[in-house]
Amino acid sequence: MITDRKMATRSIQNKVDINAKATEETVYLYEDIGGYWGVEHQEWVKDFNAIDASTIHLRIDSGGGDVFAARAMKTAIMQHKAKVIAHIDGLAASAASFLAMGADEVEIVDGGFIMIHKALSFMDIFGYYNDEDLERLVTTISKEKELHGKINESIANDYAKKTEGTKDEYLALMAAETWFTADEALEQGLVDRVYDGDPVEGSYDLSTFKNTPDTIKNRDDSVSKRTLEKALRDAGLSNKEAKRVIAEGFDGELRDDATPIVPEPVIPTPDETQRDAVPAEDEKDKVIDLLTRVAAIAH
Repeated sequence: MITDRKMATRSIQNKVDINAKATEETVYLYEDIGGYWGVEHQEWVKDFNAIDASTIHLRIDSGGGDVFAARAMKTAIMQHKAKVIAHIDGLAASAASFLAMGADEVEIVDGGFIMIHKALSFMDIFGYYNDEDLERLVTTISKEKELHGKINESIANDYAKKTEGTKDEYLALMAAETWFTADEALEQGLVDRVYDGDPVEGSYDLSTFKNTPDTIKNRDDSVSKRTLEKALRDAGLSNKEAKRVIAEGFDGELRDDATPIVPEPVIPTPDETQRDAVPAEDEKDKVIDLLTRVAAIAH
């Protein structure tokens, strides 16, 4: 997660003792934030706080994620004694965009993007309800809406502080789901400079966003590893098998025995217990068909 890089001694006046030896370290945020598929923010914050350096380079390529996890990470960035320079190497969308605002300096690669939008919540409300159930549901939705208002105002203030804009200005831009190119982000004041280079071609799940630029879609027009792994697990492969297929490719055959590929102890979560079973014979055709289609997409 964190890569150290020691540099020549020099003086830095921001956040650190001017007489201290200057060291630089690099932290990568090349994934989603929080949740099952993203970086575990508590571990990330602990590692980040443990860095002893005068300058930290925070390299970002992320489609966003959990807003509260990102807030904790942003707080750690702001409170660190080092000078933190955020480098947006490809995409800083959603929660990753306001996280970057916690750095002392922000720069973006030519061809990169910053996206801001209002907070989103997933609510599974399908079912049968009586009048009391509906009343509780209405109360829950009302509380969620109130929370969204507070979250959106907090995030809008982050952008406003960085750019010397206004909260209302950014609430409007967030409501429109605004994608800033590198030059537009510089003009807006969200970044301090644009640097030359090729954007990182990361794999993002941007399906929840409505205004994703074609350049981003074309850059990531293949099926993401995360999507493929989930599909393989849903088709009956174990967690280990799915990861192996994604990492090594599909050779056209599935194992017929129940011997684990990697015989190491694993404590599955309740929902993984069934998925880690060897695919039954009647499931293998489905898995083979899925893998064949995956191979066709990949090539």
